[in-house]
Amino acid sequence: AAAISACASPPRYAYVKEGVSDHQRTDALSECSYQIQLNKTPAAQQPELTKLCMQGKGFRLKQIN
Repeated sequence: AAAISACASPPRYAYVKEGVSDHQRTDALSECSYQIQLNKTPAAQQPELTKLCMQGKGFRLKQIN
């Protein structure tokens, strides 16, 4: 049953960068989110801008499951 439910769960993604701790990743993501919200960016554009911001910091979005 566990194997079947694992296949049914949607893929999970996270930003990764070699040599960076979870704390540093969270700080970078928080900074990107803050800047995007500060500019009153429409909600529909926020995920793409977050991705671009994190890529600019050297992170890549990677499937983790």
